[in-house]
Amino acid sequence: MLTSALFAGDPLLEAIAQDQDRISRTGHRTDPAVQKVQIALLGWDPDCLPQFGADGDYGDETAGAVARFKVEVLGVPPAEVIDDVGPLTVLKLDEMRAEAERPPAESVTPEDWLLTDAEMGAFRSPAFTVDNLVLFFVDAEAYYTTLSSQLDVLAAGDQVLLAGWRFSPEQMLTPAVPGSPGYLDRLLKLRADGVEVRALLYGSQFSTLPVRRPRVPTLPSKDNFDFRTGLVDAGAQAILDARVGDFGSHHQKCAVVQGAAEGACAFVGGIDVCLDRWDNAAHVDPPIRQREPDFLGMQISLPGWHDVQCAVFGPAVGQIWQNLVQRWNDPTRPSRIDATPVPISPTSQPGPPTTQGTQAVQVLRTLTCKGVYSFLPGGEFTVTAAYRKAIRRARHYIYIEDQYLWPSPLVDDLRDAAGRGVQVILVTARDFDAPGLKDVHKALRTEAIQRIASAAPGNVHCFHLEQSATTRQIYVHAKLMIVDDQYAAAGSANLNFRSHTTDSELHLGVFDTDLTDGSVGGTPHRSGVSIRELRTQIWGEHLNEDPSLHEDPLVGLGRMPTAGGKTGHLVHFPVPAQVPAVEWREVLRELLRSIQEMENWQLLAPLVLGPLALPVEMVPGLDLGTVADLIPDPEGFLRRLLNPNTVC
Repeated sequence: MLTSALFAGDPLLEAIAQDQDRISRTGHRTDPAVQKVQIALLGWDPDCLPQFGADGDYGDETAGAVARFKVEVLGVPPAEVIDDVGPLTVLKLDEMRAEAERPPAESVTPEDWLLTDAEMGAFRSPAFTVDNLVLFFVDAEAYYTTLSSQLDVLAAGDQVLLAGWRFSPEQMLTPAVPGSPGYLDRLLKLRADGVEVRALLYGSQFSTLPVRRPRVPTLPSKDNFDFRTGLVDAGAQAILDARVGDFGSHHQKCAVVQGAAEGACAFVGGIDVCLDRWDNAAHVDPPIRQREPDFLGMQISLPGWHDVQCAVFGPAVGQIWQNLVQRWNDPTRPSRIDATPVPISPTSQPGPPTTQGTQAVQVLRTLTCKGVYSFLPGGEFTVTAAYRKAIRRARHYIYIEDQYLWPSPLVDDLRDAAGRGVQVILVTARDFDAPGLKDVHKALRTEAIQRIASAAPGNVHCFHLEQSATTRQIYVHAKLMIVDDQYAAAGSANLNFRSHTTDSELHLGVFDTDLTDGSVGGTPHRSGVSIRELRTQIWGEHLNEDPSLHEDPLVGLGRMPTAGGKTGHLVHFPVPAQVPAVEWREVLRELLRSIQEMENWQLLAPLVLGPLALPVEMVPGLDLGTVADLIPDPEGFLRRLLNPNTVC
């Protein structure tokens, strides 16, 4: 009798286990049991079915994976392997699956949730710090207000060190205050008062060429160039950092503020200080919200923006500062516009913490392995490792908010968690922020969700956000995971291959040692105070309800809408039955034509198309959209462009 939840009760697998039947390319090829075998194989080796995954078809790829399993696990001599799934294969896969489904032991110690020194490697020491205070800001108003107050108390000799994907010079931190200055003017005032201001801005291929008009909302080019130039002209230090791998970007969103009066603090999360980001829990799009301008006659600005940022006080600030200093001090020239800057001295490191708390904090990064930085040529992938460890520890629920939720290294881990009974709750953007790529976003998201739900669809719950009184989208930009009210991960890394293999990212793993008695599904459970407060605040906001109604997470899940319903801002959508069709060549055609609307497009197009080495001369009068017809695999090209998977 089979014992795993995946295999038990399946009539064909039970018959095979008793040596009464077989699966092969000619027998039971599309039986429901085939997908279960594929899922179990993927648990053994996530890369054993690279092309089709768990598609329910026992074709050549699956037969090959079964054959390798027989050789490597069962010890069958290669010459004796036959083309079937027999009793030894089923029984062994069932045994392995039952072990994987067994929930981990309950733990309320940070060492069991956070990466250890051995798991972290040589990237940071110690692997995590304790006695930190972490404040979670839900939506940008609270973050901007706190950042403003920290900047307001700085004086001559204090320091500000910033990094971001995009900075809009005119974005105000306190737009509700009449006469509030834009972010650039605020920093220029600090510089004039003797504060040391340094900024690392993502220097895209566009911003390091003389191509900066029009302002393109989905690219930071013009804003970052103008922001950098304003700082440099005032004597501050700012660089456009273009040290990235193929199709990569610098996506870290961080500030370290060091003031003699109040000590040092750091801000890490998903929120850039730029247009469209300012919002609050009401998501009603007030007039004070600074919006994106229209682009090519199309309204790009989104009516609502949901995001998460963290403020950190304590010893973790030093590790966050060290990440930025490593980037700043790298001797490789950062871009064709900026020379290598004057190094930051180790003596400017933040002093002893002036504020303490109860959170253990792990500073996590993605840095590509393509030798972009000399200080870490092999890259760093601790964001992936930390997520994977926390997902595998989950016993009750995993709550994820993510802008993309595209194929990533973590999809199979989430599938396995759902398969062992964990409730997986996914909140993602309804539509992509680049309208022309809406269909591509939905196709990639569907691929990921289908795979996550393939083991136990009843344990996977999908949502997006809308204004409560309309169907206008509230854009989910947060990069957040909460597990069992004990662990939270928040930062800049999305769930996609880009953020986990290619871009530079900065994330925090947080475990609160201040524990309180609570319940999960009515069963007693120990929860981290700040972690539970974060979750209940967010769920209360999304559902327009009192957060106290959600103190038990499974009770809170039961209050969420189902079957396509809507409660407050939260809209349920079912796991899609099919991946929506995409006219990949037409999408690429329109993308290329939008590039042609930009200043000096002849310089831009070769940067985008360079890897293809197309024999096309960028001459005036060329319809760049016709170049799409010369690209043999438009789908593959767009996937690599949007969701690059850098392999080390």
